[in-house]
Amino acid sequence: MELRLENGRYLPSGTGVCTVDGARELCQRVTMKLCARRGKFWPLPGYGSRLYTLLQGVRPELRESAVREFAAEALADEQGLTLEDVSMELQGDCLLLRLYFKYYGGTFKVETAIGEDV
Repeated sequence: MELRLENGRYLPSGTGVCTVDGARELCQRVTMKLCARRGKFWPLPGYGSRLYTLLQGVRPELRESAVREFAAEALADEQGLTLEDVSMELQGDCLLLRLYFKYYGGTFKVETAIGEDV
């Protein structure tokens, strides 16, 4: 069981702090790993992903394979999780990513934006 995050903040409840488990816990944990910048959290230098580098030197035609590589690297310790599909949409200087995952109990989607002003 993990603490519940919403909009980057832990949610309090009337009796303390809200927690999540099951599918919501997995989705939250995966989202955190994908959105954190790999190497920027000094206690765990291998935590996070390199997705933030997609616009800094990955040619557009190679971005999908880079997303798959970076996601696999960030989520290597997650069991029973498969990246099924990736969609990308460039909006100005921002790249919107949607990653669709399959796991033992079902499916879920992670959405994140990458860019200078994100």
